[in-house]
Amino acid sequence: MSDPLSSTEGSGGVTATAPLHSYGEKFEELFPYYLSLGMTEEQYWDKDCRLVIFYRKAEELRTSRKNQEMWLQGAYFYEALSRVSPLLHAFAKKGTKPAPYLSEPFAITEKQAEYQQEEKDKKIYDKGKALIEGFMAKHNKKFEGK
Repeated sequence: MSDPLSSTEGSGGVTATAPLHSYGEKFEELFPYYLSLGMTEEQYWDKDCRLVIFYRKAEELRTSRKNQEMWLQGAYFYEALSRVSPLLHAFAKKGTKPAPYLSEPFAITEKQAEYQQEEKDKKIYDKGKALIEGFMAKHNKKFEGK
């Protein structure tokens, strides 16, 4: 099956080799893979041949999403261990407390990151505003009696 072809086809005397497998053998070899992706027998053999491209792309997206989820889970686990690590130190002082767990999840999308930044900025603004108002109230009392 893999013997070189006897003819040299016009491209500088390069000999071409016959394919190792026929198309039918290749389709039969790949059939279980596409079944594992959720494709039906009818879809694989009788429907549009481009379906395999879409099933393969969908599998790549699922794999990428799963990888991202597992990475994110590892990031949360690492963060939790980092926060509790003061307690795990052999020579930790009595009364050592762990850092509190995250108050909100990591921002994954750009929209979530923007929202979290706006909330953070609003808290800083409100804290500054409260300080200024307290300062004003304290100094206004000095001038009320005069």
